[in-house]
Amino acid sequence: MTVSEVVRRLVRTEAGFLPAATGELRPSIEEATDQLRRVGVNFNQAVRAMNEGRVPYDEDLERALIAIGELVRRFREELKAMIARPRKRNEVKA
Repeated sequence: MTVSEVVRRLVRTEAGFLPAATGELRPSIEEATDQLRRVGVNFNQAVRAMNEGRVPYDEDLERALIAIGELVRRFREELKAMIARPRKRNEVKA
């Protein structure tokens, strides 16, 4: 592991971010991210059905679906950050 990778991981940890996923863990994280996207789509469809009157409106259910949907979205964003490719610095041309 390079010094820059060690520093990057330490900074992520201190900033409260999840560690970057590499190697054999990456496919599992990608699969979990995709599954969470699908869950989010299902929650959106359920709320939309309630809002359109296709399903009887229930205020408690709507609040629960919205809260769960938000948690799924946040967790998915964290997982996506774990597998994001590091940005390359632009080389300065003299």
